Amino acid sequence: MNSFSSLLQDIKNLESSLTKNSLSLRWCLEATNLLRKMHFQFLDIFQESEEPMFWDGGNYMDECMEDSLHILDFCNVLRSAISTMDRYRLIVDVAVKRFSDEGYSGSAMNMTEIEKLEREWLKLYGIENWKNVNLYKTGRPKTKTKDNRLCAAYVVRRTMNTVCLLLFCAIFYPVSIELDEEVYTDFPQLKLFSSSLRKLVCCFFEERQGVKDNSRPVLVETKMVGSAVEEFKVQILNGGVPLNKEKLKKTIDSLQNSSLALKEGLGVFDSVVNELFQEAVKGRNMILGLVASS
Repeated sequence: MNSFSSLLQDIKNLESSLTKNSLSLRWCLEATNLLRKMHFQFLDIFQESEEPMFWDGGNYMDECMEDSLHILDFCNVLRSAISTMDRYRLIVDVAVKRFSDEGYSGSAMNMTEIEKLEREWLKLYGIENWKNVNLYKTGRPKTKTKDNRLCAAYVVRRTMNTVCLLLFCAIFYPVSIELDEEVYTDFPQLKLFSSSLRKLVCCFFEERQGVKDNSRPVLVETKMVGSAVEEFKVQILNGGVPLNKEKLKKTIDSLQNSSLALKEGLGVFDSVVNELFQEAVKGRNMILGLVASS
């Protein structure tokens, strides 16, 4: 229960960060760090448990290995998203240089760059990225005997699933998230844990309420870049009115600064995703080592 008390505070902190930082790469970083901590707790419970047999003939080790595969798959999905956002950022940087080299002339070259940015923008977010993600596993295997540690492990696993889905909704596409309240009834002490997790999910979707178009990214950093591109486009397509070079320069500077902020955010986020991936690999090796030595 001490471990759950620590995780309870982490979930509260994640909600607080969401309110403070909105849906940003920093928030995604903190959510990924929480996943890493929960994965460690999950493995710790496994190490201290006797392996129970399930009524369906399965076993705990198989469950753990399957769950770790889901984490590895999710890390690869996140890496793909990071790569796509970084590609977009690099194209923005090239466009900024070309905009500057053109001397703010509003030429056909600038329009070509804007059209390219808009095409790449459409690749950042959308339902097509969801096709191969398998996170929300339902149903709990039934053991032949009551095992409190297994119940605790299942609580951690389902909480991890919820945090994964929140990350997915922030980076890819909004999906429905239903909390499995039943898993938190095994221990009366987990009532606050369940309540805090529910508040986090509600807070998350409150942050998304203003987003009407589900084909557009919702992360703060990508929205900043997108807004600067849109502002530049408006100034270029100004209906024949002479360009305000000073205003246009400020817009290009804003585009450059927002691209830099995206680069910094992606760099740190990529680092913690890689750490989670390595932890999941180590966990799998640890489980196989325990089985080999038993």
